Amino acid sequence: MDLIFFGVGLSVIFIILLPLAFYLKAKKLRTVEDILEHGNRYYSLNIFMALHGLLHYGSVFLFDWYAKCYNLLSDRNKVPAQASILFKVYFVIFMLCVLLMFLSTLFFE
Repeated sequence: MDLIFFGVGLSVIFIILLPLAFYLKAKKLRTVEDILEHGNRYYSLNIFMALHGLLHYGSVFLFDWYAKCYNLLSDRNKVPAQASILFKVYFVIFMLCVLLMFLSTLFFE
């Protein structure tokens, strides 16, 4: 059972999240950075920074307290709804995969 959780979590990361990350990096990340970071492009430099940026912006769009910590609460409403939904979906799926993979270590017999 534990190997199934780990396998499902890892396969979802490679089959769903990695292509979604490349899509978001190519199409939506620069738009979001232009709006939220006022043109400074920290996260669109390479894929490793983009993965970090996708999680950062996903949590900005999901949680008010997180957006308030980074002074992005008022600017996040300017982002197109389709882009913010994709960042939220990426964040939630990533966290569920990590939870599945972590649960596999807890129930290891």
